[in-house]
Amino acid sequence: MARNLPRLFDMHLVTRPSLLLSALMVLSAVLGGHTPLAANIAPTHRVYISSEELEVTVGADAATIDGKFRFKPVEGDLHESSSAGAGIPVWIPAKATQGDAGLVSLVKDLAPGDMHKLEGPLLKAWNETIGLKFIVGKQEVPVSVLRIFHPTSRFERKDTSKEWYQHEGWILAFAIVYCPPPLMHGSSEVRLRYRQPLRKTRAGAEFLYLPQFFHQPKGATTKDLDRFAMKLQAQQGVSLSMGGVVIPAGHSARLPLIDHQPIKVLVTTP
Repeated sequence: MARNLPRLFDMHLVTRPSLLLSALMVLSAVLGGHTPLAANIAPTHRVYISSEELEVTVGADAATIDGKFRFKPVEGDLHESSSAGAGIPVWIPAKATQGDAGLVSLVKDLAPGDMHKLEGPLLKAWNETIGLKFIVGKQEVPVSVLRIFHPTSRFERKDTSKEWYQHEGWILAFAIVYCPPPLMHGSSEVRLRYRQPLRKTRAGAEFLYLPQFFHQPKGATTKDLDRFAMKLQAQQGVSLSMGGVVIPAGHSARLPLIDHQPIKVLVTTP
């Protein structure tokens, strides 16, 4: 798909009724702009994440992420014709030898910054490796397209976040979903579940998560563990370490989700 699609972080509003979900990890990638996101979607609302609760279970090869989010509009109210566009960032090892070879071989050649329709072999590899489920209320919303970024990209960066390019060895794939009305009316909770492959290194395997929050009210903070937190669980047979702290196999820790502070975990087996 062409690059004349909406730019990330373009905050210009347009007239068609819709909702713009915007806060990174896991609801992120602000998809605003003068150009519609799809035939029937263009943003009129900006929203912020008012709570984010994650449960991340880490094994030897991959982590399973379960998330529950609540959001609020920056101003105004949602209505029965509100639609939503959201991007869920998934970190994928950039080298096939360090992660899932099938998915990496397809993703690494996709033009960075462009929108790529999720279909054919790419859809099959995505479902088998990531298996992302995005649920509003009781209805699952499918992933429509992927947008790819990686540190070696020469793609124009003024519409992106610099943090996306600071993690060598990873490809960032935004899974874009479109929620038609009336899904968003009367609902402020989104749930999702997906699998993220670990990046294998000589020291062990790595897990990466980058919290980013946009449009937060003045004076607001995401350091409140009652509303913004990650439960990091080590499966049996692996131990987790980060910043000198070790989580033994079978144990867990509750971590804060602080804006722009990446969570990097080293996974080792006894």
